[in-house]
Amino acid sequence: MSAKPVKKRDVTRARVIQAAIDCIYEVGFNAAHTNRIAEAAGVSWGVLQYHFGDKDGLLEAVLNHIFDEFSSTLASTAVEGEGLQQRMEHLIETVWALVSQPEYRVSLAILRNAGKDEASAIDGQVQVERWAARISALWDELFADELPAPEQSDVARRLMFAALRGMADEINPRGRSARALREERRALAQAITFLLQSDGIRA
Repeated sequence: MSAKPVKKRDVTRARVIQAAIDCIYEVGFNAAHTNRIAEAAGVSWGVLQYHFGDKDGLLEAVLNHIFDEFSSTLASTAVEGEGLQQRMEHLIETVWALVSQPEYRVSLAILRNAGKDEASAIDGQVQVERWAARISALWDELFADELPAPEQSDVARRLMFAALRGMADEINPRGRSARALREERRALAQAITFLLQSDGIRA
């Protein structure tokens, strides 16, 4: 069966979304004006407006694209390893590959700036909750047979993702070698594994 042809409309939307991601990453959120994005995508402002309505509509489409791509990657992840720590290391490397991408930094820039603008129609909290729900579901799917009490599992999950996001958000992560960063992620896997295998969280 032949592949379904890609519609010109979808190609244009994808090109504008990628141009927006590139512009925000390269020049910053405030400097990434719609005219600059339209020019980078090779379209007119009228075409951008037709597809997305306004800048908020475009930014929301960018967020949906990024989170859909991330969720798809996580959903298709087959975590491998003989023991819990090896499986945790594999999951951490998968998540790190996502949060260290330019797209992740772009999503943060949009969410942070949308929250500051009272006129913005973007509901950043909805996007964050959607992402958190997908992560939580994936965590349960991957470690269903090895998870301890729900409270302990939730703490471990939040700690892992918070630590990885923090590592990716550092001002100059390139100031350390790839080996140093890899060792930090391995140490994180050891810490999360220890937490999951411990007797419980004590007040």
